[in-house]
Amino acid sequence: MPKSRVIPVEEFYCELNLTLEANTEMINDNVSDIDIKETILNGEKTENYRGDGAIYQYGVIVVIADSEPCHFYVITVWKNNTKKPSYKNKPYRIRRYMRRKQKEKQCPRCGKAELMYGTYPLELSGKVYGEFDGYGCPNCGLVYFSEESSKKVREVLQSLRKPVLDPKELSLVLLYSSKEPIKGAVSFMKEAFLLFKEKLREFDVPALSPNFIPYHYGPYSFDIDEAWYDLEELGLMSIEGRRSSNKETFSLTRKGVAEAKEIYDSLPEDLKEELPKWRRGLDELGNDGILKDVYLKYREYTDKSKIKKQVLPYDMHGRA
Repeated sequence: MPKSRVIPVEEFYCELNLTLEANTEMINDNVSDIDIKETILNGEKTENYRGDGAIYQYGVIVVIADSEPCHFYVITVWKNNTKKPSYKNKPYRIRRYMRRKQKEKQCPRCGKAELMYGTYPLELSGKVYGEFDGYGCPNCGLVYFSEESSKKVREVLQSLRKPVLDPKELSLVLLYSSKEPIKGAVSFMKEAFLLFKEKLREFDVPALSPNFIPYHYGPYSFDIDEAWYDLEELGLMSIEGRRSSNKETFSLTRKGVAEAKEIYDSLPEDLKEELPKWRRGLDELGNDGILKDVYLKYREYTDKSKIKKQVLPYDMHGRA
């Protein structure tokens, strides 16, 4: 059987647009723009059997991307670890990006809005490190930084000279900080929001932005929501009770405790001492108390809230 012709990377005429996750994984796994282009040009392509998007594999490099004329939207990328199976290679990670068929330029994650070109902030743990060109979804907050902007984004990430937490790791840290499970998805989401916006910033611990947006119950993140179910499928977190209710509980499995401990131990000592007390305080506030705290401090996230009138004092209802 004749070998496939290797197409020179110079023949790649489309622009790469990369998510923050993709840019981070490029640093973690030492993958370059050229590696991604070669993978798309010459790699084995697996079509999304449900619609748009594809998986490209060339040697040990895997790229998951959606495409349209002249643009590739790179969702994530990684280099397979040939010595030890990596969590990155788990089937859920591939299924996560196999989206329903969307209209051209529709967001590949939520499918509810058109990707809009503009400048978007690079936010890590509540701190903005500049604004960069790219395509963003006004509904779910997903951003693809342009090829040139992505190079600058990676320079910022590398300048931090420390690991950057992703939404799954942020969730594991939050759960590990107390022996008690978290009760209710609303409380978990708001605690994750406060951890990202306040505590990690206070102790200078960088974390990828989970892209919080105003939603039905205040700040909401599609990334955090996906992280929970990824963690459950990986056997790191147990979700019990009626879903989307205050009786729903989130806790670490034995495997999850071991994984979370490794991440937690890498945090600054003063933060490790602070987090259990901070978590205990939030747990004592309960669902209503946490909501009120978040709604009062971050009113810009209450625009679409269905419960604003129940949470905020009467004279604040019109001031989201």
